[in-house]
Parts: sequence; structure tokens; C-alpha cells
Amino acid sequence: MAPGAPIHDTHGVELPPRYEIRLVTPELTEWISALSFHTHFFGSPIWNGIYDGQQASMALKAHDICRDFYAMPEMGMKNGLSFCIWDKEFVFKRPESAAKGGASYWDEFDLDDPNLEVDGEQKLLDALDFPIVSFALSFDKFAPGDPKGWETAFKATPLNLPMGNYYEAHDPRPKGSWEPTMAGQVIERGGTGTRRDYHGQGLMKALSKFVMLEMKSRGYRAIQINCGAPQVHRVWTNPPKPFRSSTLVTFPTWFFEMEEEGKKIKPFEKSKLPNLYLVWMELLD
Repeated sequence: MAPGAPIHDTHGVELPPRYEIRLVTPELTEWISALSFHTHFFGSPIWNGIYDGQQASMALKAHDICRDFYAMPEMGMKNGLSFCIWDKEFVFKRPESAAKGGASYWDEFDLDDPNLEVDGEQKLLDALDFPIVSFALSFDKFAPGDPKGWETAFKATPLNLPMGNYYEAHDPRPKGSWEPTMAGQVIERGGTGTRRDYHGQGLMKALSKFVMLEMKSRGYRAIQINCGAPQVHRVWTNPPKPFRSSTLVTFPTWFFEMEEEGKKIKPFEKSKLPNLYLVWMELLD
């Protein structure tokens, strides 16, 4: 199987000829991880506000910390439930990248470099010298993997934990009314992102629609997703018919408080967006 095995049945989802949807395969783990944390810390109005001035170091640290997390068989790189968009006309920056079909050079950065954050977004982006330009990670909600792996992931993105706890505490659904009872029922989305230099082409929307239709064809009944950007929220709350979506929980970033070392703090107050959203989408017939 070729890296990022091309998908032949896109369920009618069309992209410009230079792009194709591919299955995320284990060989792409390093690339997807790096692109994921680049879009997370630089591209998200939530996180680039909170971590302003330290995004490069946070992205590199998270990428390193999460190697074992992404290596879990239940995660997006190995579970056959995650997809990416490949630019067949991608222009490589280094000849050695072209020779190998792509490469990530994040290991060349030094966290102790005093100039790491200077133009850090562009430097780290230039080091992602591979044709993946958008991605959509998922896992089966019934099989989330080793809890120790998730502990590692929360060390890389610590604010995801209180956010997840808030969603759980404010979820209006009765316990036992929606949870999967076996594999193959509910998908949990585990991250989405598009390279900054490919924004505005509808790639996220097209890939999201493909994921909806593909999971339905595999027999899943629902998809749950945390939406951290307004455009992602719009796409996932306006699915193709007959699917239907609802926003279950709104997380108030500017007003959320938690206790740390005996003091009340607002860890999300520097976010550039007021809300995050937990969305539930039913894959109805």
C-alpha cells in the first residue's frame, strides 16, 4: 500500500484535479503529527492567542511528546478511519524531499535557540516539505486506546483536559442514551487542519463531507466532534441530508474558570474566539 493510499470512491465529493483524498497510513505518522501541531498552535484562533509568543516551542514539544500517542493502533495513523488531502503538484523546497516523496525536518530545530520564535510559524511550515495539505483524524469511540497514551497527549495539550471535562459535565444527553455498545457505531473526530498556504479552497469542507459519507458507508450511526473554529462548526452543523447535527455544549472560553494551586484562573481568556463547540451528527438513512 502506498503512503497515504489514494481513495477511489469519494462518494461524489469532488476536488480540483491537483488534489486527491488519501487514507492516512502509518508511514505518514510523523508528517500528520507535525502538521497537526502546526495548525493547532499557529492556525487556531483559540490556541495562538493563548500561547502567543511560544507557539513554535509548544508545537515542537507536543510533536515529540505525542510520538507514542500517535503510535497507538487505535489512533488515526493506524486505525483506517483517518484521511488527508494530497497535493499532486506540490513543489518541494529541498531536492532530498522530492527524492523521497516528502519529508519533515522538525528534528533539525533546537528548542534552546533564542530565535526559535522569530518567524516561527513560517520556519516550521517550510520544514513540512511534504504533499499533505489537509487532514481529518478520527477514532472509534468504543476503542479510544490506552489511557496512559491519553495522559501523554494531555501533557502536550494540557488545556484539552478541562475542556473535555466541561463538555462531559454539561452534556445534556442522558447517560446510556448515545454511547456505543460495540465498535463500528460512533466516530470521535480527533483533529482537523489545513496548511495555512492552502486556506480558502474549500479543502476542509470537502474532506469533512467525505468523512461523513464514508463513515455512513461503513455502518457508523454518528460522529462526535469538538469544533474549535467557526468554519469547522458551520460545516459540521450543516451536513448533507438526511444527516442531522446539533450543538450539544458551548464552551465559553473567555469566562471559563478553574482552580490551580488554590487560585481561580481563566486559562482560556486570551483566546481570540469566545466559544468552542461539541457537536453530535447523526448519520441517518
